[in-house]
Amino acid sequence: MRPPHKLSFARLSTGTKMLLILSAAMLPLGFIALLTSLDLAESAAIERRGAAQTATALYAAQIEAVLESNLNGVRTLAVSTQSAEYICAALARQAHLKASSWPPTAAFDADRRKLCQSFGTPIDRLAPADPESDHVWLDARRGLFRFTATRADGSLTFEADLPIKSIQLKGRQEEGLPLLELALRQGESKISLIERTSTDSVDELRISQPLADGRLAITADYAAAKVQASTALLVMMPILMWAAAALFGWLVVSRLLLHPLHQLKRSIDTWQDSRDAFDLPRMNTPSEEIRELAESFANVSARIHEHERELEEGLQRQTRLTREVHHRVKNNLQVVSSLINLHARGAQGDVAAAYGAIQRRVDALAVVHRNHYAELEENRGVSMRALAGELAGSLRASAPPSAAGMPIALNMIDAYVT
Repeated sequence: MRPPHKLSFARLSTGTKMLLILSAAMLPLGFIALLTSLDLAESAAIERRGAAQTATALYAAQIEAVLESNLNGVRTLAVSTQSAEYICAALARQAHLKASSWPPTAAFDADRRKLCQSFGTPIDRLAPADPESDHVWLDARRGLFRFTATRADGSLTFEADLPIKSIQLKGRQEEGLPLLELALRQGESKISLIERTSTDSVDELRISQPLADGRLAITADYAAAKVQASTALLVMMPILMWAAAALFGWLVVSRLLLHPLHQLKRSIDTWQDSRDAFDLPRMNTPSEEIRELAESFANVSARIHEHERELEEGLQRQTRLTREVHHRVKNNLQVVSSLINLHARGAQGDVAAAYGAIQRRVDALAVVHRNHYAELEENRGVSMRALAGELAGSLRASAPPSAAGMPIALNMIDAYVT
């Protein structure tokens, strides 16, 4: 006996078996294609991240140039050996000469008291300054860059305030990678250079890059929703192709092979209960082999139908011949019985006894022949009780005078024999 799992697989329909076999056969190819798609998706993600880093670096370079320029401005004042009065006079002249290109700048003494200022918004309070190095501060509340530099002796500290909105950024949008927000961060402080353009729930790619030797950081958020959708489609494509190929193969086998075979089977089942010739079904299939199989079966069924018809005709002729033979045997037995009766009437003594014995044998033969003929007509077998009764009756009727009134008793079941 085969194992149960083989039996369960054998009970499946051919279409289901073909679907399972095709799926198993194409599974390695689908797995390889899936790994390839995953690798391509990873490469695409790396490429998108590289493009985002390049775009962010472009923005960072522009801001870095602005920061370095303004830091150099306050550094120049800090390293100058001129007196505070001279520098304040220079700042006053600068207010008239370069008011449009130089940010507001103020000078503070060692006690953080304001000494003077150039043009622009007043700088009333000095930002936290590091006496050992220059610094840039992000004032999120006022939207300013605050640049500070202190002389080596700590006698003077200079601060320049640059409005962040005055920075004009130039950049290009990467195709399929829209910029959602560009912001500057320093600790907990944050200022958006490019406001968020979308509030929808999308997947985001965040790129961060330091500025001003790590004093600030720029962060860029890019929308990756469309890229993620295409990536998911790229990853799922091998699985979809594997399923589609298996389903398409199953449909081809089902429509071109199994469906015509089912049509042929239904026609055969219908023909089995009919005495007519086999009617070939109309099958719309390009499979020439199935058509040839149907035609071969139709030819065989036609020959079988013809042989059955010939057998029926021969059986009918045989039945008529048998009836004619039985009828003639019956007539001949009756003629013989009549002749014996005729000759027995004028006989005496032993001759009459001999005729009587012959008569009884002929009558017994006629009884057996009649019952046997009846059995051939009804196909039930010869009734032994009826046959014995007729033989006993015939024997009593033809008994000699010395045996007249002889009792004959039958004790037997009603059995039929052939």
